Amino acid sequence: MDNLPLHDDDLLIDGRGSVQTSGFDLSHGRHAIGSAIELDAILNDSMVLLQWLGAIADPAITASSTWQRAVPDMLDTVAGWQQDIATLPPSPPLLHGAQMARLWRERAPAGRGDLVYSLLIGDRWGPGCWDGSAGGLIALGLERNALPWKNARGEQLESIWLDAVGTGAQMHLDLEVRLRAYAARAAQFINSRKRPGRLKDVLSLAMSRPRISSKDVAKALNLTVAGAIKLLSIATDAGLLIERTGQASYRSYAIPVTAPSEAGSRMRPDPFPTSPARLDWSDDDELGFI
Repeated sequence: MDNLPLHDDDLLIDGRGSVQTSGFDLSHGRHAIGSAIELDAILNDSMVLLQWLGAIADPAITASSTWQRAVPDMLDTVAGWQQDIATLPPSPPLLHGAQMARLWRERAPAGRGDLVYSLLIGDRWGPGCWDGSAGGLIALGLERNALPWKNARGEQLESIWLDAVGTGAQMHLDLEVRLRAYAARAAQFINSRKRPGRLKDVLSLAMSRPRISSKDVAKALNLTVAGAIKLLSIATDAGLLIERTGQASYRSYAIPVTAPSEAGSRMRPDPFPTSPARLDWSDDDELGFI
C-alpha cells in the first residue's frame, strides 16, 4: 500500500478490516492526466482510448490489472459506447462531455475505475480541449458536490456538470492563492540563508505533488538519501514542510497548504492584480519577483 498513488482519504476500511478505495482515487486513470489524445481517437479508436486511460498498458498484452475485464471485451464495449455517442444530438462540448461520461458509466467497459475514466473523457472533450484543464477538473468539482449526479439524466446532468466545471475552477484558483502565499514565504527563508544549497529545488518539488519522501527527493535531484533527509529536516524545522506519516521509516512530507474549502463555491473577484508579482521558480540561484 505504501507504493500506491493514493491519499489517506482514498482508503476506506470497514468493520471487518477490508480495504476499499474511493471511486475518485486516481490509481485508475492517472496515466491520462496531462497526456495528450486526439479527440478523433476518443470517437473512433478503442485501443488508443484504453491505452490513454491506462486500462491497457500495451496492445500485445492483457489488461494492466487482474480486476479488469478481458481486453477483447473492453474493446467491444468501448466500440458500443462509441456507437452510442454517435447518436447523441449535437451540443456544445461541455454539455456533450456530460452525456459521453454518462454513457461510459452505464456500459462500464473496464470493469473498475470506470467512474474516473468517464469523468476524464468528459473533461478532455470539454475544458480539456483547451489549456485550462489537463484532466480532472470536472472530477474535482463533482467530488465536492452532494447532488446525486451519478443518477442524473438529460438537462439535470448537464446543469450539475456545468456547476462542477465552475466549482473545480474555483478550487484551483483557491489553491493557487495559497500556493503563491507559501512560495513567497519560502523565498524569504531561502534568500535569508547564506548557503541554501538545493533547498529551493526540494520545495519546488514539494509544491508539484501531494507529498514527497527522502527517496523521491534523492531520485529527482540526484542526491544521496542522507543529503535529501538533511534538506527535508531543514525545511521541516523552518515550518516549510510537515511530516505526514508519524513513523521512523518511510516518512513522507507535504507543504503546509490546506486543501481548498469544501464549502459551496461562490463567485469572487479576481484576487490577482492586473500586473501581479509572481515568484519565479527558475533555474537561477536566486529566487525573485518579476
